[in-house]
Amino acid sequence: MKLLVPHDGSEHAYKTLDEALKLADKLGEAEIVALVVVTDLCLLGIGIDECKAITAIQHREAEGIKAEIEQILADHKITAKVLIKSGVAESSILEAADEIGADLIVIGAVGKHRREVHGSMGGVALKVVSRSQCNVMVIK
Repeated sequence: MKLLVPHDGSEHAYKTLDEALKLADKLGEAEIVALVVVTDLCLLGIGIDECKAITAIQHREAEGIKAEIEQILADHKITAKVLIKSGVAESSILEAADEIGADLIVIGAVGKHRREVHGSMGGVALKVVSRSQCNVMVIK
């Protein structure tokens, strides 16, 4: 079974990764692919110089998160597969799920910005649940 675990560097994302690791351990031969999305702020119409500067900062942060996830997965004797994609979070998650042939998306109910849209679920998680072609597990 292939698990896609979106990760934004938030405390809740680390909890979600931990739950995915527990699930993978129970399943035996599960593969975890983590995904860090760099938000494309150029879509917001900010100046090109500001866009490039912010994007560079976000990519450095994403590389740091990737390294942390790789270490966590290595500590659990799981081969690290961590992807970095640019774009809109929910679209990038759904595209990655299709690209890797994910059987399950394990996503945190809320992320870095903790904007709850529906009950205790954030907007990204809600959109992924409603649009995904594969099953989604939401970690509260």
